[in-house]
Amino acid sequence: MIFIRQLSSQVKRKSVSVVGSGPSGFYTAYHLLSKSPIPLHVTIWEKLPVPFGLSRYGVAPDHPEVKNCEDTFTNCAEQYISGEVNDKNPLGHKFDFIGGVKIGEDVPLKTLIDNQDAVILSYGCGGDKRLGIPGETDTAGVLSSREFVSWYNGHPDFASKEKLNSFDWSRVKNVAIIGNGNVALDITRVLLSNGIPEIWDKTDISKHALNILKHAPIKTVKMIARRDFIHSKFTNKEFRELWELEKYGIKGHISSKYFSEDMFDFEKHQGSPLYDRAFKRRVEMCSEYLKPFDQRLKKNYKKFPPVNPIGKEWELDYLKSPLEIIKDDSSGKIKGLKLTENEVTPDNKVISTGKTLQYEVDLLITSLGYGGIPLQDFKTLDIGFHDSRGHIINNNGKVLDNKGQVVPHLYTSGWIRKGSQGVIASTMMDAFEVGDNVLADLYATRDIYKHTDLAQLLRTHRHTTWSDWQRIDKHERDAGFAEGRPRAKIEDKEEMLKYAQ
Repeated sequence: MIFIRQLSSQVKRKSVSVVGSGPSGFYTAYHLLSKSPIPLHVTIWEKLPVPFGLSRYGVAPDHPEVKNCEDTFTNCAEQYISGEVNDKNPLGHKFDFIGGVKIGEDVPLKTLIDNQDAVILSYGCGGDKRLGIPGETDTAGVLSSREFVSWYNGHPDFASKEKLNSFDWSRVKNVAIIGNGNVALDITRVLLSNGIPEIWDKTDISKHALNILKHAPIKTVKMIARRDFIHSKFTNKEFRELWELEKYGIKGHISSKYFSEDMFDFEKHQGSPLYDRAFKRRVEMCSEYLKPFDQRLKKNYKKFPPVNPIGKEWELDYLKSPLEIIKDDSSGKIKGLKLTENEVTPDNKVISTGKTLQYEVDLLITSLGYGGIPLQDFKTLDIGFHDSRGHIINNNGKVLDNKGQVVPHLYTSGWIRKGSQGVIASTMMDAFEVGDNVLADLYATRDIYKHTDLAQLLRTHRHTTWSDWQRIDKHERDAGFAEGRPRAKIEDKEEMLKYAQ
């Protein structure tokens, strides 16, 4: 060990900056530090004062197991934060976290590229995909899933938003959600069950948002999809959770027009990727839960005794596309949604039948996926960006310019690389793949180093460090413990900075 310690003191570290501290950014940093054959100094940059991004602010509060990745990230940071050579860190890797700094605004991206051996853009998707229909942007009561989820998760950019806090929730009875992925199911669960302490009292959901939602007399939540049942985007685990709300008197519904067990011929479609084992379980799940309780055949669907309905219901609605949001001219609030009915052609295309209908709607949430946004200095650096797809143009994680040429030392991973798709596990695999490409390039130029002085870059910027985050984390956990919750998130940036210091 003495030999290794002496050797390490003579070897320079390659400097790597990762922009974004969500799952893609942290998994990329974790892989670099775990697998690099040469010493590294990895710095994660985050625009918020606190780390973890979508894991902290995008995961459903009643799914704490999904946030277990934060334990991995914390262990990684604490293993390498000192940069000391020891049994667990024989090469002397070093880790830094810099929060509250926006790359592209506070620190130019070019400055970072010029001062680092590699820069990896892993800042996720911070925008919204739009319907592009009349009334979407100027009607009160129209939200994106990103806005709503960030609000009830206590994101400081959304916790105080007047659009959500001052909205008249007391008039919301009928909710429509465009989309039927897992996020749409999470939102439905929050809307219908926010008054059930058993579900939410022991989570880190924003108590402020939860108390506001309790004033909404919601009766129905309709999840609307442009395709048919077989093309549903949700996974079975989240779907089962929705059905199991029946133990609180919350009922689920799917019209027989869109689902019945005899619609799906598994023998005829054997080998089709759509008719896989997961879809077979989904068909069974719907078939059983749609039956009266005493007519269900399998014990797995009879876990909870019948409960009298409490007048709340969710519905999966298929083969419809929104055409126009109808608003009240005097108040500017949403009052309806005009849609066209669709059909799927034999070659699997979705076309309108020409028939239209209108739903009475008090709140509309678009759950179409998150949209990627280019950093401010992408244009001056000629960095390629797919505006329609919402991600950086790249080749296996290597960023390309608008002529298709590799931008030296610049990489991308996660949603901003591929678009907002996949769960945290797939994000991890993407981060590892990109990390391997970065390591190969760093090793090939292991004797060439760029000068880096992060303190010089940050001389005029107020920022947080990993130690600051540890103090914020301790306060949140202590406050949560007093309430019987895992944590009570600080929802204001200035208050975060107060507890950091």
